[in-house]
Amino acid sequence: MQIKELKKQIKLSPTLQVCVISHASSGFYLVQIRNGENIDLLTNWRGQQRVFRSLSEATNELKSQGITRAVLLSHVANDEMIGRQTYYQGLNPTALNLSF
Repeated sequence: MQIKELKKQIKLSPTLQVCVISHASSGFYLVQIRNGENIDLLTNWRGQQRVFRSLSEATNELKSQGITRAVLLSHVANDEMIGRQTYYQGLNPTALNLSF
């Protein structure tokens, strides 16, 4: 989903949740959009996943588009190896709310 589509969806659906995904041991961040059971990632005009190099870069982009709330999800790469569900799947009770 591109940023212009995200802005339209936020107006249409109040239950839409914007998540910033952080990967441990990586300095990269993704933006995930959840609308009920549907999960999309923010993409560029080519349809490729939009990757941010810092949390502030991701939140500044969202803020510049008029989005004021998001949730920070932390993904630890070794979760799958020890049999724990990864943080970015399903609901995450340890998510941090972001306001900007």
